[in-house]
Amino acid sequence: MLFILAQICGIIVLILTVISVQFKTKEKIVMGMVFANIVVTIQYFLLNAVTGAVVSIINVIRCIVFYYYKKKDKKPSLMILLIFEIIAIISGIMSWQNIWSVIPIIVTVIYTYGLWQDDVKVIRITTAVVGLGWAIYNVIVMAYVGAIQSISQFVSAMIALVKNKQEKTKEK
Repeated sequence: MLFILAQICGIIVLILTVISVQFKTKEKIVMGMVFANIVVTIQYFLLNAVTGAVVSIINVIRCIVFYYYKKKDKKPSLMILLIFEIIAIISGIMSWQNIWSVIPIIVTVIYTYGLWQDDVKVIRITTAVVGLGWAIYNVIVMAYVGAIQSISQFVSAMIALVKNKQEKTKEK
């Protein structure tokens, strides 16, 4: 039953991430990721993928903090970035289950840096890279719908990058 509930969570996350990466503003992308990370945290706990769940909680907090800064029309300081990177690494190590636990740590560090940037293109690029990393982790922890979601996240980010490039080419 927990396995089925986890897969249902994966479906919800799939919908949230595919939609959110298509948003045109950083604020909307970040808020979409807040909700996606809340649901993915539940999914990982249901599958006993503790490292994935723990770093997903960190991701929720990070997204909320970054959203708050953006609403104030400010960028989080380098110190805030470093704090979140260090917390992700330490929490990942403390919740370490096996060698595959390194994946959630690495992708969280990459995506934290991406979200720290103001450039939506950088956010989309890191979203694509992170999607591939989470896809591997999801297959390993049997979050099969999550793996589909991660691949969809990758594809959606790539589509957004191409679409944006085409729009900029038309403007010239």
